Amino acid sequence: MNIENLIDEYKKGNLSVEDHIKSTIDKIEADTLNAYISVDGDGAINKARELDQKLKNGEKLGKLFGIPVVVKDNISYDQMRMTCASKMLEDFTPIFNATVVENLIKEDAIIVAKSNMDEFAMGGRGESSYFGPTKNPLDESRVPGGSSSGSAVAVAKDDVLISLGTDTGGSVRCPASYCNIIGYKPTYSLMSRSGVVSMANTLDQVSLFAKNIEDIRVLANTTSSPDPKDMTSILEKYDYKYEDYDFKGKKIGYINTSSNLYKGIEDTVGKDYEKALNQLKELGAELEEVKLEYAKYANPVYNVVMSSEVSSNMSRFDGVRFGYQADKYENVEELFVKSRSEGLGEEVQRRIALGTMYLSANDDQKIYKKGLKIRSLIRNELEDLFKEYDFIITPTTTNLAPKLGEANDDPLSDFRSDGFNVIVNLAGMCGISLPVRKGLSGSVQLIADRFEDNNLLNASEKFLRSINEN
Repeated sequence: MNIENLIDEYKKGNLSVEDHIKSTIDKIEADTLNAYISVDGDGAINKARELDQKLKNGEKLGKLFGIPVVVKDNISYDQMRMTCASKMLEDFTPIFNATVVENLIKEDAIIVAKSNMDEFAMGGRGESSYFGPTKNPLDESRVPGGSSSGSAVAVAKDDVLISLGTDTGGSVRCPASYCNIIGYKPTYSLMSRSGVVSMANTLDQVSLFAKNIEDIRVLANTTSSPDPKDMTSILEKYDYKYEDYDFKGKKIGYINTSSNLYKGIEDTVGKDYEKALNQLKELGAELEEVKLEYAKYANPVYNVVMSSEVSSNMSRFDGVRFGYQADKYENVEELFVKSRSEGLGEEVQRRIALGTMYLSANDDQKIYKKGLKIRSLIRNELEDLFKEYDFIITPTTTNLAPKLGEANDDPLSDFRSDGFNVIVNLAGMCGISLPVRKGLSGSVQLIADRFEDNNLLNASEKFLRSINEN
């Protein structure tokens, strides 16, 4: 089943929107993996009844007519809480919709639930949520990846066909890899960030989950739009359209996983990566090894840039204007300290502290400024590569999904596993995580230059069809 087939079932009268939404709500409410924070059962069913009547009246139907969608809980929807999986916003309900949510509603999609996530999108495992960790549907003893953990799980276990997450340094591609589905991070600016709680403004991008490229394409066409409320958004509508992609004569740069530059890649991930490379060769692509000289510094650069922006963005959560407020305090300073200490989790506090240090005026922000310079070198390196290559391919993550609680004493492990993901965000480019085989396995990431998203999706579709046939 995909979006097109499901809408056809509605049109033929084989299935009502109401019945399908009721079935979806039943699956969500029976969830045992802690994938959801809020569910809008009554609201979703009422909307489904309206859409059934719309169909009977012969009115024009939207591109996502009757399609249930799960949305990450840092994206504003005025019919449900937006907690960011934090005690700080446990009871907060927004008064407006994010632009991407408005775009979904205009095309007759139905928002059924808000998904669990790492607190304020800070984490790579789905374990830092105030509401508890999310479990991996492929192996419940393992993490699903993060920070968009619940949105990935919702698609992976077939509760919904599509879901929205956000990706700051692999937060959609990582859980897509760990849960063996597709995770697409668009070029920075294609998705409006209005109504999305910022973690790191220059890195964040609303991103998409599905099990097939056709659904990714429909969802991308729906959610992407220019937005006067977001000064970083595109000025004209981007058009995603299907074209049969031919790999013959296309040049793809790949990294050598046995090179000293890329230590720490698990054997299973490396073998699945080799399988993908061989499949691309069979499709006619020319593969050439590339060495990402500056990109090997991507993790520390990402850590500096991201933490600095986190420190700035999180300053608004002070216990005064909205959110959690401490019960007892003697003065305003104590109110700030107690509210933030009690309302924010360990991982969030750690990143705020790091960012505050990087932005310190005492040393003229030397670390932060150096990070920005190396970020420019990483972006320039990738831009130069794309003058010669159509795509770059890497493993999505360096490892398979770890066990729950396995690396709680190593806060840097998430950054290491996402090393190939963060270069995409630092450069503002597009990337997609693609499964190589079924089950718990390694995935590969295809990276393309800015605004080459259409080619990226078409190439991904051709690759997936080929690898599934074999």
